[in-house]
Amino acid sequence: MIEKAVFLVREAHASREAAVHALLEYFPGSAFEDRLRCVHEAWDIVHCGAPPVPAYSARSEVSDARYFAAAHERHAFTD
Repeated sequence: MIEKAVFLVREAHASREAAVHALLEYFPGSAFEDRLRCVHEAWDIVHCGAPPVPAYSARSEVSDARYFAAAHERHAFTD
């Protein structure tokens, strides 16, 4: 179950809550506490114990295509 939790966190970029719920689909008879423990262990494996990034964190302007070209020109990057 931990391997599947690692996959969900690392490859599917699932949040902790989403991973706990997704594990129920893969392991229908599993207890909530077991799924929660596996997801916490998987999070530690993937992120080496780093705290989760807050959901309210601001995105960079260059992550939005509208601002990327302007930032590209502003910093005089050429292709």
